[in-house]
Amino acid sequence: MIVIQFNDVSEAISGLKPAKCDGLAGLSTDHFNNDSNEFCTNIALLFSALIVHNVIFDDLLVSSIIPIPKGRNVNCTDSTNYRGIALSFIFGKIFDKIILNKYADKLVTSQHQFGFKKDHSTTMCTMVLKEM
Repeated sequence: MIVIQFNDVSEAISGLKPAKCDGLAGLSTDHFNNDSNEFCTNIALLFSALIVHNVIFDDLLVSSIIPIPKGRNVNCTDSTNYRGIALSFIFGKIFDKIILNKYADKLVTSQHQFGFKKDHSTTMCTMVLKEM
């Protein structure tokens, strides 16, 4: 059984970048970085209860897509000059970080995956494609 502990939550919160908003509830990572020990304990109890009871609340699964211009001197009327970023609920980010911190050694991906993988980039994938 997976049990989330105070230290897991504290470590995940310390890994959050400062002054980032979630775009959903109006919470900032600073709210969590300046929290009390009791708050971390309550989050640990909440996440452990979610795992034990096999439920999840919808806010952990929702994100807002925000368009960001690709550069400063781009034509802002052309939709191809934007990239989207997803702003997720901060509790979801903390939960993700906890799972990744605890089980990173057990989460194995294909050697052919390049994006969203530590020390890999899509540039490496492009290089492999060109060599083939």
